[in-house]
Amino acid sequence: MQCVTANLIGIWLQRMEHVRQYLLGVALMIGEEGRHDIVALCVLWRPGHAGDCEGRGGHGAVGLREEVADVAAQRERMTDCVWWEVPTIPRPVLEGRVLK
Repeated sequence: MQCVTANLIGIWLQRMEHVRQYLLGVALMIGEEGRHDIVALCVLWRPGHAGDCEGRGGHGAVGLREEVADVAAQRERMTDCVWWEVPTIPRPVLEGRVLK
C-alpha cells in the first residue's frame, strides 16, 4: 500500500510540474476494496507557511493510521478541510477521481 501510494503521489506531482517548484502536495488515501482513491489534498507552500487541515473546521489530519468504517463520511470530513489559496491551481483529485 505504501509503495502504491508513493507512486500515485509521484504521478500527481509529475502532472503538476508547473507548480511543483512552489508547493508540495500530500495526498491522503484510503484503500477501498483494492482501489486507491485520493480523497483529500493538503497543500504546503513557502517554508514556514503550512496549509494543512488542522484548524480548518476542527477536523485535523484524520484517518492516517486508523481503520475507516464509513469511507463516504471520511471522504466528506477530509474534503471539508481542504482549501486553495491560488485559484489557478486545478483541483484534479478532489472529486473522487482515481489516477491511472
